[in-house]
Amino acid sequence: MKSSNLTILILCGFISLTSCSQQEQTEQSPAATAEPVASTSPDLVTFSEQQQQVSGIKLGNIKNISLSARVVANGQLELPPHNKASINPLMGGVVRSINVKEGEYVQKGKVLATIENPELIKLQQEYLTTRNQLAYAEQDYERQNTLNKEQVGSRKKFEQAQTDVQVQRARQKALATHLTTMGISPKRVEAGQITSTVAITAPISGFVNEIAVNIGTYAQPGQDMFEIVDNHHLHLILNVFEKDFSKMAVGQKVEFTMPNVAGAPLEAKVFSLGKAFEGDSRMATVHAELVNNENKNLLPGMYVNAQILAGKQELPALPEEAVVRYKNKHYIFLKDAPTAFRMAEVETGVAENGFVEVKPVKQLPDKAQIVTKGSYFILAEKMKSEVAED
Repeated sequence: MKSSNLTILILCGFISLTSCSQQEQTEQSPAATAEPVASTSPDLVTFSEQQQQVSGIKLGNIKNISLSARVVANGQLELPPHNKASINPLMGGVVRSINVKEGEYVQKGKVLATIENPELIKLQQEYLTTRNQLAYAEQDYERQNTLNKEQVGSRKKFEQAQTDVQVQRARQKALATHLTTMGISPKRVEAGQITSTVAITAPISGFVNEIAVNIGTYAQPGQDMFEIVDNHHLHLILNVFEKDFSKMAVGQKVEFTMPNVAGAPLEAKVFSLGKAFEGDSRMATVHAELVNNENKNLLPGMYVNAQILAGKQELPALPEEAVVRYKNKHYIFLKDAPTAFRMAEVETGVAENGFVEVKPVKQLPDKAQIVTKGSYFILAEKMKSEVAED
């Protein structure tokens, strides 16, 4: 449907040569077809029968063609929550090293940075103290248990020893869990390897999107140090009007483009439909997952223009070459007389398999004959006559 200025100029030249050939034939033979009278209507284009034959003009009618019904929607690229991670320390400390750069890809478990806090030493000491107390409590329990069996010991002391063991075991387990969460191995602590630093690791694989600290910064719990995103699972969040939402279904194909990124449309597939309207906008959300996402330039937050293919339906259509673009509008040509064609403005819709949906702006005459092939030759003749008038 789109035509360049070069194409129009070539067609104008072709038609000019045809006109010259006709003039020579007219001068040589009185039986030649007479030149058409110039039109006074800006929408009427004269095109001799011989020009029509040379240009291969064909006529037809608007017919209902099975095309994909497309719902236009806007939205943006988003990441699901499990593909985005904000990392902050469980215990505050001074940042001693940063081992990554922004934009770097990291694997899950990689050490991003280390922080230092003397309180870590106290935590490990407390763990060792509790471990020793548990060992003493277990020995006392065994002693009291033996005396209780021989009925020479106090029942109360036996029960107290039993309680002490349970308390110390629970305390040791809690401290061991705390150390493990901080990235410190209890076994290493038991072996005497006490440390004042803790490693900050990546909870997911992905790209380092943001580093919010530097060496010497005091990192606090709840304050983000890093952000990691996994762009391999980007999806679309599209906004669909209420009148179109009933046409939506899981599994439908989506074609989308980014306003500021050139290239062929990309594909996605609907995997979830919203269950409520967004505020007062009377729009609902449609979620679609990208198909074969190999484009490294797609980022979360990018705005997209999309078309959702909502099944097949019969739509009035013409061959794509029947519709021309002129002064930012779309037109077709109707045969008005044996040597005249009239422009009629149309609105276009779905384009598929060489056909395009057309909606005439004004009602067409009954049994109107429409140019289905050769429309650009007629448009070139019109543009040539306009240049000549100027």
